[in-house]
Amino acid sequence: MWDRVVGQGQAVGLLQHAATRPIHAYLLAGPGGSGVAEAARCFAAALVCREPPGGTPGCGVCGSCRRALRGSHPDVVEVEPAGTFIVVDQIEEVVREAFTSPFEADRKVIILAEADRMNETAANKLLKTLEEPGDRTHLVLLTDSPDDLLPTVRSRTQRIDFAALSEATVRDALVAEGAEPAGAAEVARLSAGRLDRARNLLGGWMPLRAAALAVAGALDGTGAAVARGAERLEEAARAALAAFETAQKAEQKELERELAETNYPDRLARRLRKDLEQRQQRALRRARTDVMAEIVTALETTYRDALVQPGLPAEAALEAIDACRDALAVIVARTAVNDALLLEHLLLRLPPAATLSATPE
Repeated sequence: MWDRVVGQGQAVGLLQHAATRPIHAYLLAGPGGSGVAEAARCFAAALVCREPPGGTPGCGVCGSCRRALRGSHPDVVEVEPAGTFIVVDQIEEVVREAFTSPFEADRKVIILAEADRMNETAANKLLKTLEEPGDRTHLVLLTDSPDDLLPTVRSRTQRIDFAALSEATVRDALVAEGAEPAGAAEVARLSAGRLDRARNLLGGWMPLRAAALAVAGALDGTGAAVARGAERLEEAARAALAAFETAQKAEQKELERELAETNYPDRLARRLRKDLEQRQQRALRRARTDVMAEIVTALETTYRDALVQPGLPAEAALEAIDACRDALAVIVARTAVNDALLLEHLLLRLPPAATLSATPE
């Protein structure tokens, strides 16, 4: 089961040891794509595992482990920001869950993703529960920005750090999963240490980059070229998300199958359906954000490469890079903006391809 967490031997060892005698609260800190989210689910699975007494916590194969790893176990509650921040209403629900008895396992686990997005009021509301949750409840906070958490939150948790993954680690992980070595090496180079991004690129997101490069090459300074380019990028984005949406439908079917087999009470079944629906909505928003970021990053790469070409004008390339970074900042901040308008606005700021292909004197 722990093989899902790649390249984090020290962190995994600490969590495996913690699962034998868990304390009330943990803080898993590491950059996006480093395996923090996967580790949290593995740790939760170990805590709710139905392995017979004396066995190793987290067998990975029992029904409890499988449901925890998929995010559908009734005693593993996953909480994410409903918007820009985690607000008081969400934390009040966390507090209620923390003092509600487990339904089928011996323990309850609450995973709070992007914990650094708690506003100050919400964070203060969580403090007492972090210090003294229910007798059988364990809280796991996840963050890529631990210093943004209140010191009082950090002090009430046991911190476990995750390192950024190296290019070689990402490449080797992809090859181990069956990828062709040359393709694995290419996407590992592009992934910036994010295994999730590398998997996306390998799984069908490379056409996003190809479309972005083609659009950059077709710009000629006219509004028509911008409109055509934006439309092509939107089509590429929709295609990239199609497989993601298909996987979500399969996840919904799997939950319905599990509910039919487990015969949970209606109240609990409704909660699990609602949790999945909300989690999928948030995951789809994140995927759209990642797709847009991938497009803009590819465009930026085009102009960054132009800077190292001898004899080519640097000023236009630098202006284009600034425009791409401005767009990326909007995307990463999750500002409510129409994707089509953002792409059109960005392409209008990018120089025609001819300005980057002048023949050196």
